[in-house]
Amino acid sequence: MEQLFELRPRKDLLDPTFEGYKLSLDSLPVYKHEVPVAVEHLKPNEEQFSFQHVKTFGLHNHLIDDPWSDEVAFFISKDLQIFKINLHSLVSQSPEFKSVWQLPRHLESRDGWFNASLSFAGPELAVVTDGGGVLHIVDTGVRTPANSHLWQVCTHMFYCNEYCLMVSMLFKAKFSSEDLGNSEPFKITHSMLNTTESNQSETLSVLALKVESIDKVESQIALSVFGCSEKETPFINCLEWVQYEHVDGHWSFKQLKRLAIPHGLDYASVLSPGKALCLIAREPLGIIFDSKKNVAAPLENKERMQGMYKCLIAYFSLDWNLLNFLLDETETKVAYTWTESPEEVTVWMTFDKHTSKHDLVVKIESQTLKVVYKQQTYLDGELAHPISVGSSTWTLLDGKLEFILSKVDKSLSWNHLIQSDLRGRKVLDAETAADYESVINMTMKETQAEGGGRPPVFSSEQLEECDDMPMDESCVFRFDGETNKFTHKAILSGQLLFFTQSAPGLAPAFCLRHDVDGLIWQPMGDELEQSWGCLHTAALQALGYIQASKEQRKFTVAPPNMTYAALCDAFSHVYIYRQSNCTSTGVEMVHRPTGRRVGNIARQQVLNIDSSEECLGALATNSFLLLLTSSSLFSIRVNSD
Repeated sequence: MEQLFELRPRKDLLDPTFEGYKLSLDSLPVYKHEVPVAVEHLKPNEEQFSFQHVKTFGLHNHLIDDPWSDEVAFFISKDLQIFKINLHSLVSQSPEFKSVWQLPRHLESRDGWFNASLSFAGPELAVVTDGGGVLHIVDTGVRTPANSHLWQVCTHMFYCNEYCLMVSMLFKAKFSSEDLGNSEPFKITHSMLNTTESNQSETLSVLALKVESIDKVESQIALSVFGCSEKETPFINCLEWVQYEHVDGHWSFKQLKRLAIPHGLDYASVLSPGKALCLIAREPLGIIFDSKKNVAAPLENKERMQGMYKCLIAYFSLDWNLLNFLLDETETKVAYTWTESPEEVTVWMTFDKHTSKHDLVVKIESQTLKVVYKQQTYLDGELAHPISVGSSTWTLLDGKLEFILSKVDKSLSWNHLIQSDLRGRKVLDAETAADYESVINMTMKETQAEGGGRPPVFSSEQLEECDDMPMDESCVFRFDGETNKFTHKAILSGQLLFFTQSAPGLAPAFCLRHDVDGLIWQPMGDELEQSWGCLHTAALQALGYIQASKEQRKFTVAPPNMTYAALCDAFSHVYIYRQSNCTSTGVEMVHRPTGRRVGNIARQQVLNIDSSEECLGALATNSFLLLLTSSSLFSIRVNSD
């Protein structure tokens, strides 16, 4: 059970006397520069029609800032070149756009791909994806305007549905579509590099966001646990937490965890030192895959039962048929029935009548068979003899699961189905198997009753409208990577407005609406010896109220010092809201009722950008506001100090 915590604002950062923003007609210096290579904004294809697809494509920001250097910014061009921008050069007639790396392009068509994304994991390390299923770990060197070092690729990672396949390549290696396997497009949401205390190894954590059809998600438990169905959630967000280890000069795959988030992910970051995540999303959500351990509940008392059965067989020389007979009257529960013919083995399992395929996880391999019902493992073990996977099938009808397993050696007769599992009964045919259905149904009901807990102490009819809990509330979660559990949870009382980079080594901060204001919250790292939470670090006055009125808004950004906030429409307009603590006001105001001179006041400025192209990226620094279109970069000098 998660520990509930509160997001408590600091009263000293709130201004209850705030009277609003004064409209300023002062002009701001705007510098327009043509980019060396055009920027392309990819859009969903005909098969990417869900809200999650639209959100992932539409809100992609093509401008990337660097937490380790406030003098540069980056963007990825149409031909997949990464350009470094010297921010100080933008006030001159000769801006510095330097191509630092060319992403290898393995396919001509990018249909169905996400937009390329870049994340800086450390002071000299970055992770890049082309949006089509390939992850690059890149040595960037020190990223300063003066450094002309070209980036060097460390490793290429090919993302597949079932696992991460790492292939080390030379810098100029050629790609082919066969190498990719079942690669899926993804977007990098965050990355972090952590070094062990002995400095002998480094661990790189990467968060990759996917939008996948529920029929294609590789999961160790049933997706119905999270309310997934083809009608309600045909596509879901999957967040993959991938870890790589750097030892003796080489990167190697370490671990993959996959979380299912059916109703969309709003924020995700790795918490220092890389052992937990911070997420903002709607419930339900949870882990569905771990490359190191199975997240499904194991068979009850499996190890104890296997040990007892092996002892009986070894010391008393009992065969399986005799052992089945001796244990017929014991507490062994019938879980499945099966029969065989010279060509195949047929297995039957019975579940609730309304069971759908999304309630089950079925895995058929040449030597093993596994069945998970929701979160509980019901069948898992080694088959008596090998089977042909390609010609083996399974069907589900009215809660009855049927396997047809094709034998490899058709001359062998099977004495048992699963090694050391006596919960099965061998029958003559399907009619005989039907006689056991009542027993299996009773077993299912007993199992569900045992796990269901005590009945509710009140009826839903007793609840009134004020007792209803809204289902669309988002929450902040801390997910622990060692236990695979959500350890902390806070219900958001306000809307998520935007998120922004923090100091190097920290997770990005996020801005939530509080009353009419926008409050900046910083997720804590795990190094602090106190209960985890989020710290209130700044306030943007009335930003929540203002943003709600901007229907054409595409990006909201704020600089590290939080002296202003900028709301950028998809086309033409930019709204800048200077806070009262911003020293660059450029004008001295007088309070008319008292005649008191006011040096710093909160002001609003509206700019009309000279471009008919859509805004593809926005970035705020302490001095500049950058806007990126397909062919141009606009630099607005907001503060002169």
